[in-house]
Amino acid sequence: MTAKVKTSVRCVDESLTEYAIGALSPAKHIIIACQSEISDEVAERIAFQEDLAATLMVDVGGTPLSPLFMGEVLAKLPPRCANDKFEEPYDSMAPNALRHILGHGLRDIPWKSLIPGVAVHDLLGNRKYKEGDRLYLLRAKGGMQMPEHGHKGEEWTLILTGSYTVGDDTYMRGDLHIEDDTTEHSPYINEGEDCICLVMTQAPLKMKPFMAKLVQPIVGI
Repeated sequence: MTAKVKTSVRCVDESLTEYAIGALSPAKHIIIACQSEISDEVAERIAFQEDLAATLMVDVGGTPLSPLFMGEVLAKLPPRCANDKFEEPYDSMAPNALRHILGHGLRDIPWKSLIPGVAVHDLLGNRKYKEGDRLYLLRAKGGMQMPEHGHKGEEWTLILTGSYTVGDDTYMRGDLHIEDDTTEHSPYINEGEDCICLVMTQAPLKMKPFMAKLVQPIVGI
């Protein structure tokens, strides 16, 4: 599978380098760990970065690297669920790094409904009020248009199931969609299965429609 990332190649390579040396925030680290399980291409690029970092460490006389965040460690452990091999295919769509945080797959998530067709499940941080990286799962029903919005800081979205379209770009399982505070968009959730995404944001979204602004303090995205 070829993973799509809507951002500059330089930004992607810098993120993978930071992942390899444990310099990403926990939220970003978990997203990259999950994508590396889905995408062989991303896993190979990370392996290259890790080999490069190891070579540099030897060249400088063994200077220790930063400790790895839990995302990479969790990704290398076996799943915690005892009945994995009997689970439905849909449930197996969750990468191991995510399963170890949840304690189960996607089927048993206690979703919190925000508005009709949209639900979330919080993992790290406070998506409502605090600044800084926060991580949550978002599920949106196929066929719906998300409200137009911008961002305060970065937004990383890893597609786990389903797909959505922004302009001429379609993002599907294993794709990582990165936006920053210079862009605004209104993703269309493609018809068919629900789109479940692992999302990192650094502050509440900047909603454009008037009604979306009114309900934002309640729904908390």
